[in-house]
Amino acid sequence: MTFPQALIVGGVLVSSGALAAVWRRNEPAALAAVPVLAAGAAVCMAGVTRFAAGARSLETGHELAALICVMGLATSILGAAWMRGRAAR
Repeated sequence: MTFPQALIVGGVLVSSGALAAVWRRNEPAALAAVPVLAAGAAVCMAGVTRFAAGARSLETGHELAALICVMGLATSILGAAWMRGRAAR
């Protein structure tokens, strides 16, 4: 994957996640967009770090992309738990 391709795919994921967050009316359903937003950021960061590393290592950036995806998933889980607790009150 080249640098422009990574940025295009990441931009599409971020914009589709933002559209999904805005499109949903209730707050718990809007939390479903958080992993998509995180995945878009991860793809962009993986492309940037691979471009910055040059041709030294093709795996550069994969760890950061995985970390951002896990962070986005954890954020959506925490948000869903928070919304569930808020609805119970």
